[in-house]
Amino acid sequence: MVVTCEISFDNNRHGTFYAGQLVNGCVTLKCDRSKEVQAVLLKVVGYSITKWTEKSLGSSKLYAGREDYLASNTYLLGSEQNNNRHTIQAGVHNYNFACQLPYQCPSSFEGRHGCIRYIVKVLLIRPWKYDQAYTKGFTVLKMLDLNFDTPQLRLAAHTEGYRTFCCGPCKTDPLKLEINLPQAGYVPGQKIPVTVVVVNNTAMAVSELRLSLVMLVRYYSVSPEHSRVERIIISRAKGDSVLKQCTRSLTIDLPVPSTPPTCVELSNLIQIAYQLEVEALVKSLREQQLMVMPVTIGTIPLAVSGIVVQQPPRRSAHYEGPQSRRDPPHELPMVTALGSMPSDLTPSPADSALPNYEESRHTQRGNINEEELHAFGVNEFAPLYPVYNIPSPTPVLSANNRNAGFVNQSFVK
Repeated sequence: MVVTCEISFDNNRHGTFYAGQLVNGCVTLKCDRSKEVQAVLLKVVGYSITKWTEKSLGSSKLYAGREDYLASNTYLLGSEQNNNRHTIQAGVHNYNFACQLPYQCPSSFEGRHGCIRYIVKVLLIRPWKYDQAYTKGFTVLKMLDLNFDTPQLRLAAHTEGYRTFCCGPCKTDPLKLEINLPQAGYVPGQKIPVTVVVVNNTAMAVSELRLSLVMLVRYYSVSPEHSRVERIIISRAKGDSVLKQCTRSLTIDLPVPSTPPTCVELSNLIQIAYQLEVEALVKSLREQQLMVMPVTIGTIPLAVSGIVVQQPPRRSAHYEGPQSRRDPPHELPMVTALGSMPSDLTPSPADSALPNYEESRHTQRGNINEEELHAFGVNEFAPLYPVYNIPSPTPVLSANNRNAGFVNQSFVK
């Protein structure tokens, strides 16, 4: 091969950035012999796309949409405005670049029916033949600090519900479920201590409790306007049985794996939310009671006494203010070729509890070259999300009461 291209990010081996930060890196072109081009173009883009089909009355209907968040072009060599040819000499050529991310970027996501994607692309423009494309994906994360998003996230959460079951013409006494959480906001790496109180006034045993952390992804199309929801169980746990006419309190830890943060307002095409589901199964009737409670997944955990968490900067030194995702392309941040710049993600020695960045196992791997006919390099890309190794919240009930039960007094003879 005459030309190889490597795209790297300065002091950021994960290629993970927060909205509002500066993305800076280097493009390295290696040529084993000289090569003629009209231009070498560097593009930094961010966008969301949705696409799916639905069948109705024997025919399929396509739903699709696209929304752009970032669109920048910089010519590293030459220009498409004239027909002059330029020669890339044999050897190694380095080009530094930097790009300001808008503050309102939604988090990267790769899903079954759409994606939110950010890529750096280098194009060797050759109108007389074909363009060569070299692409590298990077992760952008919405800054969702649980300490500042809303005060309700640090408060204990509670919900309860009743259900009666029919057995022929008769109804059972109610089965009551109570769900208690020490807080409503969590980050990947933590465990959610779910305290479930089951008041079983029925004459049948609750055979099992099933707990699930569910990611809800809503996709919107533009042409025509429509939406659909994908439901993904990202974590499961089980609880013990509850005898008939008994009350039992159980605290069950539900782990939060690597996953995108909650985001329901920054993208018009893809919205991500989470909910906790607790299901009490009554196998003798093949029935169940389901309780649902919304939770928020963030990128910065609630502060814990004695632990300092690395706080990504809310804005870089070059940031000039929030920018609407609906801004036209000419108002989006532009890329400039320049010398090396310090990374905003370099941690201070005093910082601790730094997250690892891991791929989510329940989302997809995307093809970042699907729009290019002549692409070189790796096609697959998966975003990386912060995963913390910090203590989980204390459950609502003390450890001595994590698995307590008693016979309901009204049924004792």
